[in-house]
Amino acid sequence: MMPRFADLCGPVWGTRSAPTVDNGGMSVTYAIRPITSADDAAMAALIRWSLEDAGLDRPGTAYCDPQLDRLAEYYAGLERPGAYWVAVERVGSGDAPSSGDDDGGGDCDSVADSCAASGHAMNDCNTYDPGTDGIVVGGVGIAAWPGSEDTCELQKLYVAANRRGLGLGRRLLETALAFAGEHYRRCYLETHSSLEAACGLYRSAGFEFLDGPLPGGEHSAMDMWAVKEVCTE
Repeated sequence: MMPRFADLCGPVWGTRSAPTVDNGGMSVTYAIRPITSADDAAMAALIRWSLEDAGLDRPGTAYCDPQLDRLAEYYAGLERPGAYWVAVERVGSGDAPSSGDDDGGGDCDSVADSCAASGHAMNDCNTYDPGTDGIVVGGVGIAAWPGSEDTCELQKLYVAANRRGLGLGRRLLETALAFAGEHYRRCYLETHSSLEAACGLYRSAGFEFLDGPLPGGEHSAMDMWAVKEVCTE
């Protein structure tokens, strides 16, 4: 049984791994860190799959964003403060990212599930090597809102379907809002009413829903809009 995320991490969360736990002979850790180009394919696949699953794979959503396959480059090239973070899962013994079997092969089902969560095809236990930094299982971004000096947008908050319920979405949101509060006065987001869990998360985080969108947005298919004050000074 997958350990709950709350059991894996303490109150301080950043780019460090959470404490490891035993998971039937395997240890599973999660970390949130800035995206790199090596994460681009996995994150794009995760976003596309999530939108397809929600029936939102159409124009006017992130599904058609031209930067979707090069998120690391896109966020690194922003003129105003912005960033993208990924949540990664590491399965192994101790701090090792690979599985815990003596021969290094590990628990095929556990690793295969992680690969599927990140959009990687896997035909057998050795087809995909998660490498030294784990499997991408979620992500979130912050970028300036067009035409505003004090407003940023929460962008592309997604968690792999089989890693939901662990608190990853909330941790990603907290990471993004902490950054937003350092650079902007308020954070705006656009979402869809069909994404009930996401809307609930935003409400619980203190977002106030609006009657309509702010001008300048590109995702016309979204039907819910919200804003939160993030700078307390």
